[in-house]
Order: sequence, then C-alpha cells, then structure tokens
Amino acid sequence: MTAPPSARLVGLDLLKLFLALLVVTIHANPLKEISAEATWLLGNGVARIAVPGFFCVAGYMFRPEVPGRSRRLILRYLWLHLLWLTLYLPFWWPSVASGGVVQYLKLWVFGWWQLWFLTGLAMALAGAALVWRWRIGALFALALGLFMLGYLLQIARMEHWVPRSWWPLLVRNGVLLGLPFFLLGHLLRRAGIDRRIGFAPALTLGIAGLGLSVAETMALRHVADPAHPLAPETLIAALLACPALVVAAVRAPPLPAWLSAWPLGTVSAGIYFLHIGFVIALTRFYPLPRAEVYLIAVVGSVLLTLALIRLRLAGRLF
Repeated sequence: MTAPPSARLVGLDLLKLFLALLVVTIHANPLKEISAEATWLLGNGVARIAVPGFFCVAGYMFRPEVPGRSRRLILRYLWLHLLWLTLYLPFWWPSVASGGVVQYLKLWVFGWWQLWFLTGLAMALAGAALVWRWRIGALFALALGLFMLGYLLQIARMEHWVPRSWWPLLVRNGVLLGLPFFLLGHLLRRAGIDRRIGFAPALTLGIAGLGLSVAETMALRHVADPAHPLAPETLIAALLACPALVVAAVRAPPLPAWLSAWPLGTVSAGIYFLHIGFVIALTRFYPLPRAEVYLIAVVGSVLLTLALIRLRLAGRLF
C-alpha cells in the first residue's frame, strides 16, 4: 500500500528541504577553504543532484488532466521570476551595466543564479503539457534523449569543442535539464513505479546515486581543462538518485505529527529564494569562512521565511 496523501506530501516536503540545503551548498561552498577536491566532492558532486531533484518532484506533482492547471502554474512561475529578479535588482544590475543589452536579455531568458529554475520550470511544464499523452515508452525515450544531448553538450563545453562563453549552449535550461527530470518524475506516478518499489529499496538506490555523483563529478573534473574546470550542470548519477529519492519520499513511513505541522514546503522554498542574498552580501562585505556563510544563509533564510509566513506574505513570494 502507498502512504496516505498527507504523509506523501510531508515526505516530499522533507525531500525538498534537503534539496534546498544542497542548493545553498553549491552557492556557499562550505568546504572551499579546506581544499579544491572537497569543494568538488560536495558542491560540484552531491549538491548537483539538487536542481534535477526539484524538477523530478515537480514532475511527480504534475497533473495535466486538470483543466487550466498547467497554464496557471506556468504563469505563476514566470511571475515569480519577474518578481524575484526585481527584488534582487541591486545584486545583478552591475553585471548588466558591464555586459550591455545581451547580458540583460540573458537574465530574462536564462534567469539569474538560482532564479533560472523558475524559467526552466515554466519551460519544462510547457513541454510536458505538449507530450504527456504520449505512450510511456516514448516519454522515457524523450527524457533520456534530451538528457544525453545536454550531457554531451556539457562535455563539449568542458573540452572546449564549443565556446564556453556562448550562452545558447548552456545546459542549465528547461529543455535539456528541466524537461528530462520533470518527465521522469511524472513517469514515476504514471507508470506505477512509485507503487512497486518500497521505501527501503528506494532510499538505498537514492543514497547509491548520491555516492555515484561523487565519483562522476571527479571524473568530469579530469575531463575538463585543468586550468579552467567547469562545474557540471547535470550528472548521470542524478538519473538514479533523483527518481529514487522521490519514491523514497512518497513511500516513507508515517512521520511524527509535530513534523507534519511545520510548513516544511514553504521553508524549503524560502531557503531556495532567499539564501543567495545572504551568500552574496556576506562574501562581498564580510571575510567570513565559507562554512559560517553557509550556516548564516540557511538560518537567516529560515527565520526570514517564518517571519514572512507570520506576515502572510509567503504565499505571494514563494
């Protein structure tokens, strides 16, 4: 039997909280002062599961059969993108001033720092809404095909076969990274995979995927130009880790009532959107160790999110 809906949602919220903490890891680099290898193992390894995981969760929650739902979500994601770009204007405006109109347009198409996820999610949702009636095998083939195209493009940029500075070749977009994992999340439910795998096997596979991500990112580091290594945008290990972690979340055993009472989903969203302000401000103006930057960014984001919930503003911002 599957877990009751309330337990499934709490499990997914816990997973999103874990993924949000990994996103902060990417940007704060808490092990940066230790060694370059440690940074790659964590920030460019395990933490790179985070964004594909968010797409996978969103795909699992995808309900294309509900009239108008996809359109409303797409519009909401685009609105949030514009809203947060405006709120972060003091942070990104200097880069626009030096980069000109092209740099400005890039921000609106590809997003800025973690905000690219919103445009990517809108693109992934729009793409999934067009193809969701396809057969299961065709959707799997599409997801894996788009992923491999993006992965090969990533290798090409690492090897300088294509210019790294040519922004249309970025893998970090809703088609090459977002849509594959969004479809995989959708197929977990549609193909009944979430009902066939238990919590323990799914969690084991998810942890194994996290471990494989470490090995894969170190291998990619050696593929890249040693003088200018390029952090991976996506990992093959994520194909195992992300769907498995989603299944583990929805098949998790009943959780304590006090945990269910916490707004875990809103807190995870708050950490995702707010942490970058703390990270940028601290790294620009205060020479703190990166581990402290990480801790302050997480705690500050949580406290600010709880304050926004109290002020009834969280629903409008997240």
